[in-house]
Amino acid sequence: MGGRLIVPSALIATACLALRWMVARGMELGASEFLFDKWHLGPLRLLDFAAVAMLLVASQDLWKALAFRPLVLMGQSSLHVFCVHLLFCFAGLTLMGNASMLNGWRQAALLTVTFAAMLLTAKIFSKSEAKHERQPKQLPAAIPPPAPAGNAEPALAGKH
Repeated sequence: MGGRLIVPSALIATACLALRWMVARGMELGASEFLFDKWHLGPLRLLDFAAVAMLLVASQDLWKALAFRPLVLMGQSSLHVFCVHLLFCFAGLTLMGNASMLNGWRQAALLTVTFAAMLLTAKIFSKSEAKHERQPKQLPAAIPPPAPAGNAEPALAGKH
């Protein structure tokens, strides 16, 4: 079934990419802009996402060559890495001040420190998760076996 969807997915993804390129260069969408709205998940944006996802799934064997250890580590700890990334986004905005972008050594330093911090975060959390997985699962405290039926009556009688 997936093979039949590759050509339509490629056509949809290509058309959306071309449309995005044209919008970036001044084309107005007018009344149909709501179809592409990212803040309200416009239906054509969702269709584009599904098409690109289909293409990525169909070509996953080609992408396996890019799966080297640092990227895999960051993917496995993606929530933690994303939070560190946000911290550095705010640091970048602070460094920018009123400028439209960072230039020169500030840009290179921010990028270098950001990726180093994201990789360090991934390594820290992969080790803590691996340690957590290696620990044997502790069984709940043993529940004492029920008392024989003959002894249960006197114990209840004494408590009333």
